[in-house]
Amino acid sequence: MIFGNRIILPDLASTCPFPWSIAPDYQRARDESSAWVESFKLFEDRKASFSKMHDYELLAALAYSYAGPEELRTTCDLLNLLFVYDEISDKLDGEKARELGDNVLKVLGGEYIEGFILSKMAEDFRLRFIKKAAPKCQERFLASCATYFSAVSQEADLRVKGNVLGIEPYIDLRRENSAARVCFGLFEYVHGIDLPDEVYNHPIFQAIYWQGIDLVCLLNDLYSFSMERSRGLEGNNFLTVVMKEKGLTLQQAADFTGKEIMDRVDDFQENEKLLPSFGEKLDEAAHKYIFSVSQWYIGSLIWSFETTRYFGAKNQDVKKNLVVDVQEFNHGEEMARANL
Repeated sequence: MIFGNRIILPDLASTCPFPWSIAPDYQRARDESSAWVESFKLFEDRKASFSKMHDYELLAALAYSYAGPEELRTTCDLLNLLFVYDEISDKLDGEKARELGDNVLKVLGGEYIEGFILSKMAEDFRLRFIKKAAPKCQERFLASCATYFSAVSQEADLRVKGNVLGIEPYIDLRRENSAARVCFGLFEYVHGIDLPDEVYNHPIFQAIYWQGIDLVCLLNDLYSFSMERSRGLEGNNFLTVVMKEKGLTLQQAADFTGKEIMDRVDDFQENEKLLPSFGEKLDEAAHKYIFSVSQWYIGSLIWSFETTRYFGAKNQDVKKNLVVDVQEFNHGEEMARANL
């Protein structure tokens, strides 16, 4: 059902089988990480307060609900670093976005770049991360960062050209440009585990991994559509893609996306039951990782309604009624947001 520019969201929260909680050290980590971001003075006051309203630290506390104090602070710093990168790269073309990402990747790999705007922020995060992260964890994290930065530059190229991908190529790109894989790259660090390739690369484990990535991406696209349309960025959104390819209305696209999400939740649970045993110690580590994947999905779902990131001041009304007023592109507002 659609009323003008309104859509009714599928009720994903009441049907979600995953438990959720908030990390006990959330407030301390929030205050410390928020002050850390502000210390770099990267944005003018308006954008700094805009970031604080969205409370990315709450997302970390929900998505990494099991994290200890030091590990939670590291996850908060990563999400804040990704927010800063995302805000900057959204205003760039493919070549400039590629250069920005390449430089962040170099710093995360240990090559400090004098004069680069994000060097100190990326270096601070790196030093926290490598204190505990095992070799395989570091290797996988950097690999996911490389594909993420590359995919963001591809997204920028598509945005400049006004191109909208088909469903399959879009999902392939979205899996990489969402930063979900980068965030999943901290699971082993937070748990203090080091999954061997025999577990991590097992076909069923990989199926669970990619279903988790898709859950985070599709959920984000569903909830962020109105915000992205208001900024002229809806070309990189699953709802836009299925409307174009399948000839759906906006409401039908939202319903279709909701079904895709629920189907993946079912497949995720079924595959977890099918995962073979690798021995008691490795089984424990594998299921900690899988639990972490479920927490990122339910955590991002809860966070989306508890902040103003996607639904503005109406977030609690949307949480209750699931009705979203879809905003049109506001050029003047977006020009103000782009004042870096």
